[in-house]
Amino acid sequence: MSSVSTLAVVEGASCEGHLRPFYFTVVFWGARHRGYFTDLLVASLLSPNNIPSLKRDRRSKFLIVTTKQDWEVLQRQHLFQQLCQYVEPVFLEMPFPDEHDLKMLVMSKGHKQVSLMAYKDEAYGVYLAPDLILSDGSVAAMERLAEQGKKVVLCVAIRFCQETLLPALEQSGFLKAERPLAISSRELMALALRNLHTETLRYEFDAAYFADYPISVFWWETPGRGMIIHSFSWAPLVVDYGHLKAHDTSTFEKWTLDGDYIFRNFPEPSDVYVVNDSDEIALVSFTKESELHFDLVPDPKKANYGVLTETYKIGLVRSLLSSDVMDPLKRRIFPQRVLLHSEPITATWDAAMTQSAKIVRDVCRSPTKEDQFHLDIINESGNGPLVKAIVEQLAVKGKENVSKTGLRKFILVWVLFIRPKRFFTEQIVALERLLRGKASWTASLLWFWRYRRFLWWRLKEKLGIVEERGYRWQDGGWAEPDLSLMCPLFSINWLWTHRAWVWKNRHLWGSWLKHNYGFAPILSKKKRHQADENSTKKVV
Repeated sequence: MSSVSTLAVVEGASCEGHLRPFYFTVVFWGARHRGYFTDLLVASLLSPNNIPSLKRDRRSKFLIVTTKQDWEVLQRQHLFQQLCQYVEPVFLEMPFPDEHDLKMLVMSKGHKQVSLMAYKDEAYGVYLAPDLILSDGSVAAMERLAEQGKKVVLCVAIRFCQETLLPALEQSGFLKAERPLAISSRELMALALRNLHTETLRYEFDAAYFADYPISVFWWETPGRGMIIHSFSWAPLVVDYGHLKAHDTSTFEKWTLDGDYIFRNFPEPSDVYVVNDSDEIALVSFTKESELHFDLVPDPKKANYGVLTETYKIGLVRSLLSSDVMDPLKRRIFPQRVLLHSEPITATWDAAMTQSAKIVRDVCRSPTKEDQFHLDIINESGNGPLVKAIVEQLAVKGKENVSKTGLRKFILVWVLFIRPKRFFTEQIVALERLLRGKASWTASLLWFWRYRRFLWWRLKEKLGIVEERGYRWQDGGWAEPDLSLMCPLFSINWLWTHRAWVWKNRHLWGSWLKHNYGFAPILSKKKRHQADENSTKKVV
């Protein structure tokens, strides 16, 4: 990728006495996303309190990673020409990806390039997507937070339905061709919260179709108007590269910007500012249902199991929280709630805030024995009379209607029988997998040990020491082991079974040391079969 700037490079922008620049960044290719870039992102950035409000002394830039063809078309776009009046556009050429390229890794390659430029110039990096709308005043808020010393500014990132939200913006008069898109945060939320993507709808904690892997968790204060959300998915709106001593870009090799890039470079939660209220900064990203859709299918475990349902959903979130997918920073900031709303926050929010705060506290603590009991019961529901009886008692009648004695009885049976059985079953399965050769380096060792005779013989065949005998596995002793150091268990068992005959013919041991480097059978098959017959006669 090569860079071409339309303005002169400003030297010393990050020197003492100068305001450091903002580097807005975007990666895209193709006519469709080029249209999103100008009609949505650029249009919203041109609202009065966004890019036009930035201090001109900063000499900010817009780093655009795209193809040469897309760049040439951009030069003729009216909104893009307006953007160039406020920031310096920098073209970073990329080849057009072919159909086999992974889109996310192509994006990561571009993000790596712009991050290196921002780090080199000690700028404030602003990571944007072409299909993104920022509310009026968002850029002014970013500048204010940067001046306050915030090193990273994160904004919750969820999907909104493109097929319904874009028409709503047009009908409301906000989205007009070749015009800046000026929309306040509450106006944006009023439209966006009524047009959630199906992926986002699955993150509603109280829904019967709650996701098995909830990247975010939310509660409605008023459906379509006010939401309380906790998330593992964040958009890094501001990254202060001037405070970064060393820059780690390894995330971009196999992952994406929303992976562990921020954690690798800013691991301390105190360095990260989470936008907790959409009044401060509001952003909307679009996803087509036709390209990514989730069926909202109710699950009995997530709706009809009374007190067990809440415990089950908490367990789903807790499993994701503690998984290797989540870095320590995401775990630390998950408890921070974010309020997305189109109306003022009033006392009517208190109940929803209290409920969500309690559930998030339960998610972040270690599960109790009772929690584990409930999770086991709901996971095993329908798998036996005991589980069926417990579900009926706890879920149908309600935990409060079950006597403590009855509950203790259930837990006692669970502790004494169900858990040990499951534990030993898991260990047996793990051991079986190990012995079958499915566990990393031990698998390789076991495989070589199991097939050592075959490998040794094939090696001798390839070296020309013996004649090749093909792959007729039932010939030449493959079907049964021989007395040999290569078959220790069989040899020990055979020697013990025929110990009297072995002692009587102990003079044969001398020949073993001389024959075939010590790897040949101690006894020939003919003599071994003779020993078997003698032993049988003595028994008779």
